[in-house]
Amino acid sequence: MEQLPTPHNNFFQFALSHLPSARSLIETQLSGAALAELDLSTIQIETGTFIDPDLREKFSDLLFSVQLLQVSATTGERTLVYILFEHKSQSDPFTVLQMLSYIVRISEQRVRTGLPLCPIVPLLVYHGESGWTAAKSFRELVSCPEALAEYQIVFQPLLLDLSQLDDEQVEGDPVLRSTLRLLKYSRSKHLVTKLGEILHLMASALPTTVLPQWIHAIGVYVMSVNKQIDSQQYKQTLKSVFPTQFEPGSLADRLLIQGREEGREEGRQEGEQLGFAKGKLTAKIQMLQELLGDHPTTDEQFELQGIDAITAQLAELQNRLRDREA
Repeated sequence: MEQLPTPHNNFFQFALSHLPSARSLIETQLSGAALAELDLSTIQIETGTFIDPDLREKFSDLLFSVQLLQVSATTGERTLVYILFEHKSQSDPFTVLQMLSYIVRISEQRVRTGLPLCPIVPLLVYHGESGWTAAKSFRELVSCPEALAEYQIVFQPLLLDLSQLDDEQVEGDPVLRSTLRLLKYSRSKHLVTKLGEILHLMASALPTTVLPQWIHAIGVYVMSVNKQIDSQQYKQTLKSVFPTQFEPGSLADRLLIQGREEGREEGRQEGEQLGFAKGKLTAKIQMLQELLGDHPTTDEQFELQGIDAITAQLAELQNRLRDREA
């Protein structure tokens, strides 16, 4: 899984790259009239990014193309529609401007490559713990006399505010619903009780061949953003949901066998307790290193370090993640 700027970006990009989920999100958010114009069987993810290089540490975008059902009168071909997904866990005051800048860059790229301009549908998914409070339209960002209002840009992306929806109101196929619920509760104390239900729902719809990859992504995500869930808690949740082991080397497999080598200090309980604590810290460090794109520290390297050094290393990684989300 590609490493992205923050845990939220990383999981959102991973989950919505699952084309059935992306299609389901479009189907639940666009109007019936708009959907009647689209051939959703042609949906595909577009590569590349339209974010300024100095903003890539904080933001990500996700772009899909879909063909129109009707043939273009000018080109004789089906015209593309771009669907632009953005997500936020906080009410960023300039999100609307950010999304507008994406649309301008997409359009400029098409012009540079000799392609005609095409419709672009912007959709903002918000999963903060309280309602969206920032501007919902470009007009709200611009303070001007009424006489000048008619000359201003009219732009208002679709907004899916998960904080304002009960779980039963979150629509879509099972994988999309579980993804959106996970985003909704990502930082909440309620995720501890919701996680098993979310995993059950996801497992009911995903093929067993790809399920370990999703377990990996979810584990890295929740242990990076939720203070109540550590590797031990996640391991217990996995055991309650899944009766079988996953393929060797996956995150789920590592979590389920964690502790097997801990506490080897020849029978002394004090040593065993130290080994257990050290094992929990090193597991978190390795997952955070994966998330940040660092080369994971090996178990052999950890054996040469004391628990104070390991604790300091964990704190440094957590600070890097917080800085990226700030």
